[in-house]
Amino acid sequence: MMKQFLIVGAVGALSACSILPEPAPADVVYRLSMSGESVQPDADAAVIRVDRPSATTVFNTKSIIVSPDGRRLATAAKARFPETIPLMVQDGLIDAMSRSRSIVGVGPAAGTRTQTRVHLTIKNFEAQFDQGQTNPPLAVVRYTATLANAADRTLLSTYVTRQTVRSDAINVSEIVQAMEKANDAALQDIVTWLEQNALTGEI
Repeated sequence: MMKQFLIVGAVGALSACSILPEPAPADVVYRLSMSGESVQPDADAAVIRVDRPSATTVFNTKSIIVSPDGRRLATAAKARFPETIPLMVQDGLIDAMSRSRSIVGVGPAAGTRTQTRVHLTIKNFEAQFDQGQTNPPLAVVRYTATLANAADRTLLSTYVTRQTVRSDAINVSEIVQAMEKANDAALQDIVTWLEQNALTGEI
């Protein structure tokens, strides 16, 4: 019976196929942007290596993460970021640091020798429907940042930032815009923290 069922199913599927099937709809790709313009750093600006952020499996993705109740996590259908969230956050922090005159951010692949390194751990990067699924969600971005000696990884300082922005509507475009603003504010927080460390001579 099982063999017969599989064969019938295969024949039915074959007869329904066309030579040129309709292509599946492509995902809409959303890119996060940063506010502000790059500036020329000071001659004595501290150069800091920006490591790839760490994240749990659920955030190590290109998907746009939403939470229907603050506990469960899901993904927005037919929508994604152009890069994984950790890579996007790493590039975003380097970009945010380019708006500071006292610090310069470089990636590990740049080959630049640095005395210090900054590492982020992504704790939250989602839109939470905290007021029910019929109301606009809250974009929540939370990072733990650690500053360490680049040579021996001696911990120099730690910092936690959490930023939230309410979406204007229940659609992916507005939700991504809220996440963009929350991410921008969180990365600017980290830049300010790094600047303060640089000015006090800890870097």
